[in-house]
Amino acid sequence: MSDVGLEADAKIGPLDRVLSFIERVGNKVPHPAVLFLGLCVGLIVLSQILAWVGWSATYEVVKPPPSVVEEIDVGGSMLPVELLPTEQADAGTYEVVTETSEINGLLSADGIRFLFTSFVGNFMAFTAMGIILIVMIGVGVSELSGLIASLIRKLVAASSPGTLMYIIVGLGVVSSIASDAGYLVLIPLGAAAFHSVGRNPLAGMAAAFAGVAGGFGVNLLITPTDAVLTEITNEAIGLVEPGRTIDITANLYFSIGSTIVLTILLAIVSQRIVEPRLGVYDPATAPTGDELRDQPDTFEGLTPEHDSRGLRWAGTSFVAALAAILLLTLPSGAPLRDPETGDIIGTSPFMDSLIVIIALLFLAAGLGYGRGAGTLTTSTDAINAVTKSWAGMAGLLFLFLLIAQFIAYFNYSNIPQIAAVKLGDLLEEWNIGTLGLLLMAIVITIVVGIIMPQAIAKWALLAPIFVPLFLRLGVDPEVVLAAYRVADSPINIVTPIMAYFPLIVVFALRYDKNAGIGTVIALMLPYFVALTVVWTAFFAGWYLLDIPWGP
Repeated sequence: MSDVGLEADAKIGPLDRVLSFIERVGNKVPHPAVLFLGLCVGLIVLSQILAWVGWSATYEVVKPPPSVVEEIDVGGSMLPVELLPTEQADAGTYEVVTETSEINGLLSADGIRFLFTSFVGNFMAFTAMGIILIVMIGVGVSELSGLIASLIRKLVAASSPGTLMYIIVGLGVVSSIASDAGYLVLIPLGAAAFHSVGRNPLAGMAAAFAGVAGGFGVNLLITPTDAVLTEITNEAIGLVEPGRTIDITANLYFSIGSTIVLTILLAIVSQRIVEPRLGVYDPATAPTGDELRDQPDTFEGLTPEHDSRGLRWAGTSFVAALAAILLLTLPSGAPLRDPETGDIIGTSPFMDSLIVIIALLFLAAGLGYGRGAGTLTTSTDAINAVTKSWAGMAGLLFLFLLIAQFIAYFNYSNIPQIAAVKLGDLLEEWNIGTLGLLLMAIVITIVVGIIMPQAIAKWALLAPIFVPLFLRLGVDPEVVLAAYRVADSPINIVTPIMAYFPLIVVFALRYDKNAGIGTVIALMLPYFVALTVVWTAFFAGWYLLDIPWGP
């Protein structure tokens, strides 16, 4: 063997061998659509077996009031349409109810009826689908006009190779203030930014995904999710100590501290483990031909003068659109304030409209840039930009159809609810000290997160189990909520059941035609391990030092 070969083998450590093995095995898994189709079939059979066995559980859960659904006829359609409430239920309307869950077999008469009658509704109610299509109206125009590429050039020019990683990760962690928009904006931006400076785009994608999904539970500011998590916690507190509550800022200090720690941690993991393992990007792995149909156009003839004018027009358009949003939000009695309390932050129309607002801001900036730079000269060009961005999502939408069915069947069967309750009951039986129980609660939440990634739904199920248990042990509710935050987010970056996971595979395919589920899992496992270990240790240290969790 040559010296070069020996040197190359020496660089391959145990971690790289393990991750490469996971990548190879994962990429041999069938197409994600086939995978979820198989999961649906397996779930249908499993649910019926568990129903025959009689698996069940009685528990308390925090739930919003029943939604009023109006059914109307739409012209030109044979099917009625269900009009769901346009806003998320107010956090203060959640209450604790006692439920007994039994397994609903999907091969029973009722189950078979559900399989057939819910198919269309499951897809229409899949939130991620609507969010992606709405945001891509604005983001697609900005990308295909050349604005995103121009901003990336400015970002790269203003940052050093070392700080670029921290900027991308930090923006990812705080992006939760804008709900799920970070998945659609920052992750492809991170990949494109790395690609533009000759670094491996998958490393930029992985760093952004780790920040957006792995740090979703914390922020420097109060996020829309905080209001609901807090109210669910308060309802669970009422089971043991009626009248006692915590504030929406109960975890603010811990959240700010965690944001800083996670940004540094994820950037280090990216620089020391993920990017070196990926190595230099090989353009030969990039897709060609039809595989490029969702890629933005390149404007090779774009001069610096046109680019500068486009950026000026984009800035003007953005400010104008932002001013309009502020006029609808800031004045007393403005329509985007809460009509009852006048609040802007919390469960207000403004917070519920963030996805639409972000789409409008990107659309205004993209149109302004396209007009100024000459890349979008007519209204038809702008419409074509939207349709092209949507066309690139066609395969993902079909995958979402299958994912929506799997999630709906899973919830109908009651398997995740009963599994979570059984794990919670197991926690109550252990006698390993308060901190030990908190750490075990983190472990159980991570396990539940594999099959139930949704933060609010998961906490609604676990809070009535964990909060009363720890209150009886003298542990404050804000401590339990902080432990939940630590456990909720990290698993999202490695579980394919997470709604946006297939989207990350789509982003990876933009730069590596051989990428698959195994590629993404192997990329994200170092982040998951680092997040789980370091963030849990950070939580334990905060608890032992008795640092205030919030104001």
